[in-house]
Order: sequence, then structure tokens, then C-alpha cells
Amino acid sequence: MLKRKPILAKMNILLGLPSVNKDEAITHAGELLINDGYVRKEYLDEMFGRESVISTYIGKGVAIPHGITDNKKLIRHSGIVILQYPKGIEYNGHICYLVIGVAGKYNDHLRMLAKIAQSITKDDVAKELHQTTDMDFVYKTFTKRGNNV
Repeated sequence: MLKRKPILAKMNILLGLPSVNKDEAITHAGELLINDGYVRKEYLDEMFGRESVISTYIGKGVAIPHGITDNKKLIRHSGIVILQYPKGIEYNGHICYLVIGVAGKYNDHLRMLAKIAQSITKDDVAKELHQTTDMDFVYKTFTKRGNNV
């Protein structure tokens, strides 16, 4: 049996990244999930498959690329990675500052997406997440009690 990993590890929060294109951001998020053992390498293709069906941009400068729901076998552990682009990137006609890669095993998928959305509900918090250099602020925002992803 696989040992349970934390859903969000501080090492998977990358702040102050230089702007890239959307595909590079999704690839970076997917590679982090792969390299930290959350998903199998084929999951990256699933992330692009999801994006081709519907944009994963959710508003307030945040996108949550994730795989197609039918391929849970590619997910070893539920997890998220957070990539911050303070200057923004173009994401399907929107400016995106946070790309949050998500892999949810079992029933975690929808719960994780809802918790991420809940974390950015307040405009001032979302804007601070776009620009902060404080990793602890980002970590606490997504892991605080009642908001734990």
C-alpha cells in the first residue's frame, strides 16, 4: 500500500515565475505532479485533454488544470501544485496569475476543486496570492482549517 502524501507540500508552491505560455504552464504543473509521485506520466496528456474540452480557467486570475475524470488510474495520490506568475500569462483569453495543477484520487477531485475556489473567494486574498513572495501565506491560504485542500 502506498504511503499517504500531503495534498499540498510547500516544495510544490513556486512563486515569482517568469511568464510563459499556457501550454508551458500546464506542462510545468503536470511535471511537478509527476516528479513528486502524485501521478503517472500519462496524466499530463489527460490535463491537455481536459483543456481541449473546456478551459480550466475559473476566474480571479486562477486556472486549475487537471485530468479527465475517467482516468483515475493514472493518479497515485491526491495532490496539488501551485505556480505563481506575478506578471500574468495569457490563458484562453484571460490573464492568469496562479496555475494550480490538481490530481484528485477517489472522491477528492471535486472536493479539492471546491476548496481551491473557496480559497480565492475574497478579491483581496486572490490579488495577494497573485503577487506575494510569502510562501507561508500561500500555504496557509490553501491549508487553513475549513479550507484544507
